[in-house]
Amino acid sequence: MKNSSKTKNVGDTERIVSAIAGGALVTWGLRRRSLGGLVVAAIGGDLLYRGFTGHCDVYQWLGTSTAESAQPEVETAITIDKPADELYRLWRDPQNLSRIMGHFADVQSVGDNRVHWRVHAPLDQQIEWDAEITEEKPGERLRWMSVGDGPLPNEGEVTFRPRTPQPGTEVHLWMRFKPPGGALGKAAVALAGSTPHSVARHALRRFKSLAETGETPTLSHAPTVHADGMGAGRNESGMQR
Repeated sequence: MKNSSKTKNVGDTERIVSAIAGGALVTWGLRRRSLGGLVVAAIGGDLLYRGFTGHCDVYQWLGTSTAESAQPEVETAITIDKPADELYRLWRDPQNLSRIMGHFADVQSVGDNRVHWRVHAPLDQQIEWDAEITEEKPGERLRWMSVGDGPLPNEGEVTFRPRTPQPGTEVHLWMRFKPPGGALGKAAVALAGSTPHSVARHALRRFKSLAETGETPTLSHAPTVHADGMGAGRNESGMQR
């Protein structure tokens, strides 16, 4: 019998991917009702063990580990050639937030200070949560935090700092994902094809494009649903407007 108290040496992303792949292999293998199917099911069982325990015997033998103990946290910044007040109003609009985060999630307004996030993951899975604004200072700062018992607790802050004497504004975006129990929350982000760093970086790039050109770049896999539920229009250059 395997010892479940072995040291965790598998990163969160690998754990959830292993668990999903393992479950699929076990199901497929058992349905085959053959020797080959049993072999596949056994491989799937090992992947399930790796996913649920976070331990890999091969990693232990090699003396390596992909496990991370820190909460996923990121801060990034970009300079935009617009005044801070204008940029604040642009970000504050829930419909614009849906466009800014369109590479990662569908965002819908569910109240004056609350929005609903929906992230599309592989295997037709969806990760959803509500977030509310916890602090706002017009023209300077906007802070939010997820509410309730969602699968991916998180918080974030965007600040707008005028560049003087140079024109434009430095926009800083800070985000922290807090996996329940320190386990699989950030893997949920990775399942959607993103990481906290890429989510923040692409969000600011899309925000800059929206502020300076009125359009946001469109990726083939990105959701295109606006906060009002209508599909985003595209021009010939593949931009949303």
